Amino acid sequence: FVRPPDERCARCGGGFHCGMNDDQPCACSTLTLPPALLARLQQRYTGCLCLDCLRDLAARPEALP
Repeated sequence: FVRPPDERCARCGGGFHCGMNDDQPCACSTLTLPPALLARLQQRYTGCLCLDCLRDLAARPEALP
């Protein structure tokens, strides 16, 4: 069973399910992002980012304007 998207990524606009309020940890909690990148993300975006965008930014932090 795949849940329908209930969020829109603040970066790409794609739909995804944020699991922060689920029984199990959200998939984003499996990523480790450097503190400097996290701070930049918090300054740039007010909403959640999808896992694909988070993975992309973890691999290529220079992609964050």
